[in-house]
Amino acid sequence: MNIELDDFIRKLTPEQRKIGSEILGLISSRVFKRAYSGFDKKGKEEMGKVFSSGSNEEKDKFVQEYIPDFEKIFEEEALKIDEEIKSEIKKQI
Repeated sequence: MNIELDDFIRKLTPEQRKIGSEILGLISSRVFKRAYSGFDKKGKEEMGKVFSSGSNEEKDKFVQEYIPDFEKIFEEEALKIDEEIKSEIKKQI
């Protein structure tokens, strides 16, 4: 993390940090669901095994091996959520 981002995060209220964490969790969940749906039986079994009992290193290795476009998918899902939030805000105005 860079210093500017660290400063930004430190200035957030606890509630803002909680919301940010929940949004990151939602994005990650969507990325993994999307990847899982594209796996064959072996890939699904491997993902289940690694994510139910694997170490963080094993999870990182799995992502690198089985989801090489993780960052691209993450960005796509983040943009979708951004649009969903903006759309919901417009409904409230």
